[in-house]
Amino acid sequence: MTRIHMKYIFFLAFAGSLFLAACKKDAAIGPPVEIKPDYVLPQGNAPKEANDKIQQLYDTYGSYFLYNFTQKDFEWIQSAGSSASKIDTAVLGNPAYAGDMLALLEDVWLKFLPEDFKKKGGIPYRVFMADSIRQYRVGFPPGREYLYFDYKVVGKAVTFAGMNVSLRTLTPEQKVAKKNLIFGVMWSYYQSAKIIDIPAAFYNVSNYTAPKPAIPVNAANPANLEAYRQMGFLPSSYLTNGNPLEWLSFSDFSWTSNKSNDISSFLMHITQRTDAQMAPFLDNYPLIKQKFDILVKYYKDKYGIDVRAIANATY
Repeated sequence: MTRIHMKYIFFLAFAGSLFLAACKKDAAIGPPVEIKPDYVLPQGNAPKEANDKIQQLYDTYGSYFLYNFTQKDFEWIQSAGSSASKIDTAVLGNPAYAGDMLALLEDVWLKFLPEDFKKKGGIPYRVFMADSIRQYRVGFPPGREYLYFDYKVVGKAVTFAGMNVSLRTLTPEQKVAKKNLIFGVMWSYYQSAKIIDIPAAFYNVSNYTAPKPAIPVNAANPANLEAYRQMGFLPSSYLTNGNPLEWLSFSDFSWTSNKSNDISSFLMHITQRTDAQMAPFLDNYPLIKQKFDILVKYYKDKYGIDVRAIANATY
């Protein structure tokens, strides 16, 4: 018998043994393992109306609104890279104010989002409601040792501070400020999570390869500021006194990121600046109006979000 035939017979014998082994009676499969939810609702002693609302939000959107959570929950994908790394801490709020916090989030955020959008990621998987978010600072005197934050975004979770008695005395102006803060946070989250995108048409209006406008760009240099506006560019933010800050002000480096600086400034304006505040730009600068209108229409048509209703809302 040739060596090839012997190898062939050996192969058949080996394959047959595997087949017989496979035909043996399988071990009995035990009962299915129960997959438990990440959190048990209701969480605790918040008012019944608040707990019922949290349950309804989870049942409808698959998102947890949590007032009782651990530090591990809060920072679940953070890690300290070195002994000098700083980790934020969430201070739990009094459950008595859970209903007030839910009412605020509904009034300044959720009511502006279409149902379909909320079900497709418009509400993160976890929304933590905390009294405060703080970071310890070594060496600072008592009373100043903590740095405080209004929010924290980690993965598919967002934490909002402020679940305390202050919710019951918010002025209309403070609620507008909360709305603008939350939509600034969430719009960035929607972009990074690819829940929303930017229309390509927006970038076809201004010339990003043109020579850089002369700097500094500010009110003290009106010719520079006017040329900058005529190119279709808006301020990046505003001081508390209302004076604008331009993303191209004193630094040549800002022009190397002109496209990202440009879209960031427009996204802030379409969701946070009222019609009256926008009128000087839209009435006098055609390129600004063209880009503004592109964004407003795009988010209404594609996602059903009326960004101008958000910006113009008062309380």
